[in-house]
Amino acid sequence: MKEKLLIVEDEPVVALDLQQEVEQFGYEVVGLAESADEALMVVEETRPDLALMDVRIAGKMNGIQTARLLRDAYQIPAVFLTSHSDDLTIARAAREMPYGYLTKPFQSQELKATVQVALHKAKVDAGLRQAHRRISATVDGMHEALLLISAAGDIEFMNPSAERLIGRARGQVNGRHIREVLDLRDRRNRPLALVDGRACRGVIEQFGLSLNLSSGECALVDVTLTPLFEDLGRLSGYIVSLRRADERLRSQVIDEVFDQADLFDQAATSMVQMDSSGYIVRVNQALVNETGVEVECLVGRSLSELSQDSDPRIARQLVGRLLHAGETPVSSRPVYLN
Repeated sequence: MKEKLLIVEDEPVVALDLQQEVEQFGYEVVGLAESADEALMVVEETRPDLALMDVRIAGKMNGIQTARLLRDAYQIPAVFLTSHSDDLTIARAAREMPYGYLTKPFQSQELKATVQVALHKAKVDAGLRQAHRRISATVDGMHEALLLISAAGDIEFMNPSAERLIGRARGQVNGRHIREVLDLRDRRNRPLALVDGRACRGVIEQFGLSLNLSSGECALVDVTLTPLFEDLGRLSGYIVSLRRADERLRSQVIDEVFDQADLFDQAATSMVQMDSSGYIVRVNQALVNETGVEVECLVGRSLSELSQDSDPRIARQLVGRLLHAGETPVSSRPVYLN
């Protein structure tokens, strides 16, 4: 598909000449505009890939101001065209970071090369912006609190999860040293400095630290400090990630519960577990295999109910073994039936 160009030039003859040239290069000219207002109308309808912008155009806004508007509002890059090559004009145009600058009169090949380079750079920049948006959305949506700090320890970025955890907005902490924002304490309640002026070469993890919050509360957190390096190996900063330790501890408890459940169900010895009221909570597969009694016939019943069951496997054998096991039926621990 052809790249689309907008020509903003208040001299119609010059504009038509430009149109013929760039169309010979294989590009599509979607509009000719003499002013900022006309340029905006074309942009709204066609969304061009590049604007060839004369520095001095008709209307209330000059070409430099119009290029700034197209860049900020629509991310449309511009190549400046001008008959003026004085230092002041060039300096004013350079501040708008144009994708090219041509002084009239210019050669056809010079125009072609400038447009090609500008369109290529525009595609690269568009890809970078899209990647940046994806990264920003990912970081902002993370449950984990993240802070980006300089090598000296000054905060440069903080995601929403960090704002919620710390209780401060990003704008309140940017530029401040991390020790002013994160009051971290070790298990002896001693202040902990994440960045102490010494270059950290590897990832540092610390678990179960106390974080004093702005609300006056204290949270138990796990902290990871990851150094960032430039191409030449020079330390450029750190990523600090904070996770509430209670989530880790909760996961550990859940894992332990499942491990215990697996041990109970897979045990070769027949086992019964009762609650504090003496009712059977669960039985393992070894008991079912040994007695031939299904689980639903036992779970939810007390010892007295079992002793009156019409099935002798339950009323005599199982109850007798429970009593013989030496455990009172009020224990919440598993009862091993030898």
